[in-house]
Amino acid sequence: MKRSTSGWVSVMIGLVCLVWFTFGGASVAYAGDTPESAWKMVKFETQWFLSYAFGEKQDASYNGERISRGYLTLKFKPVEWFTPRVTLDTHQTDNGSWAMRLKYLYGMFRLPLESSWISEPYIEFGLVHTPWFDFEEHVNHYRMQGTMFMERNGLLNSADAGVTVGGLIGEKLDKEYQKKVSSKYPGKFGSFALGVYNGGGYHAGEQNQNKVFEARLTVRPLGFVLPGLQLSYFFIRGKGNTETEPDWQVHDILASFEHEYLVLTGQFSTGKGNQKGSEVNVAGEALNYQGFSVFGEIKLAWIMSSLIGRFDSFDWDKDAGEPVSSRIIAGYAFHFLKGNFILLSYDRVSYDQPGKPADWEVALNLQVEFPL
Repeated sequence: MKRSTSGWVSVMIGLVCLVWFTFGGASVAYAGDTPESAWKMVKFETQWFLSYAFGEKQDASYNGERISRGYLTLKFKPVEWFTPRVTLDTHQTDNGSWAMRLKYLYGMFRLPLESSWISEPYIEFGLVHTPWFDFEEHVNHYRMQGTMFMERNGLLNSADAGVTVGGLIGEKLDKEYQKKVSSKYPGKFGSFALGVYNGGGYHAGEQNQNKVFEARLTVRPLGFVLPGLQLSYFFIRGKGNTETEPDWQVHDILASFEHEYLVLTGQFSTGKGNQKGSEVNVAGEALNYQGFSVFGEIKLAWIMSSLIGRFDSFDWDKDAGEPVSSRIIAGYAFHFLKGNFILLSYDRVSYDQPGKPADWEVALNLQVEFPL
């Protein structure tokens, strides 16, 4: 088994940042504060995905209530440049019991490098956001219906132990755009994130010494006149999380357009292997894959509603006998409070393998989010 020096690089980056901020002249805001005033620095957040669903999977019917996720987040900001965070994730295990695990546990440092080219640069160190899903889930806000395209097809998940560096490209977009369309990643010319990670994700421990490199670059090619248009490229290079270390590579391109009344995305992904290291042939070599996804949301603001639709197609190397899957998602959402809504959804997955039945589901989903 090959050892990698990337892990030591990650540790050294974190230590250098910690020393720099500790002795770089920044003052601690709460040095003389009372416990009561110190609590003002603390922020709690919650997000729940609740649903009732019925359908068929692998030719067997099911129905019932479920709790897809229950997130509880604690953040505090003792000084302007340092924000620690912990997020607990309550989920149901395969045997039906309930368990809690860590989703995020990190310290985030704001870097004093503001310029006309880079805004709000930061470093996260610990169990952190990886570069992709936090960005995509703030374009497509319907994670509560199910996971995003790449995660739904088993390529990776949204958090891992490591170091993430990111920021905005250019100054921030004006406040009117942020209020009407999106305040997340509001760089006038785009945003970026990259990092080095253990590779197991937050679902599993590290099974080898390999480290994984991930990077996202997003640009707004017409930032001055059409800021809602963004082009993103996401890249992964590393090994799957098994002792045999199969290759794991991702090349993903996303074109997205956000407007006060409309969201459109088109995505294409190709590469080999996956995070778990489970998609291999009989010789243990990583399977190639390719797929695409399109998503649309029409916002009916005058009745606090949205119509959504999504189509995915995904193919794990047909020569290895894996069927091509096609997924259709459609839904109607009623937004009764900011971040809180009910979604009635239909989800159907069909396969091109003869005799393999389609899976389908109808669900009434509720997202609860605080603060508003």
